Amino acid sequence: MSGPLTQILEAFGAGATSLAEVARRTGLTDDVVRAGVDHLVRIGRLQASELAQGCPGGGCGSCASATAAGEPGCGAAGPSPSRGGPVLVALTLRRPAS
Repeated sequence: MSGPLTQILEAFGAGATSLAEVARRTGLTDDVVRAGVDHLVRIGRLQASELAQGCPGGGCGSCASATAAGEPGCGAAGPSPSRGGPVLVALTLRRPAS
């Protein structure tokens, strides 16, 4: 029997691609998986990389929230530096140095 952090690392090592998948593979609750992933990121065993930030490089016309006419759908001229909404993050397993 291994601890939750080891189970989370093993799930990512076995190819889990989401927190829900880690929870399903390990039998841990969502809260335990989130807390475990946060801890593993803090200690450097997982690397978290934001996949998208702010407005797309192609402007409002290429944004999913823009209108059909290419006008801003978000109502803002640009991304807020204090954005607190959901962010898509890639988690990468980091192997300890040998």
